[in-house]
Amino acid sequence: MDKWRTIVALALLILAIIYEWNWFWALFIILGLVHIIRSGEIHFVESITKKEHPKLYWIMILIWSFLAIYSVANHLAILT
Repeated sequence: MDKWRTIVALALLILAIIYEWNWFWALFIILGLVHIIRSGEIHFVESITKKEHPKLYWIMILIWSFLAIYSVANHLAILT
């Protein structure tokens, strides 16, 4: 099984929707951020590389980081 991580992530994504696991989205975003920072490339609407478009790349990293922090804070009821 070549792409087992993708299959597991899709299965967890489905379970997160069914069981309303809001914490999963924070974890999913954080894992994605780790991969993006390691690879130097982010795929959103189109591929953005740190080498070719560093400002846009880091703006997107900041936005996704904010979303991860917001999701964790929301799950822990810090924002209420």
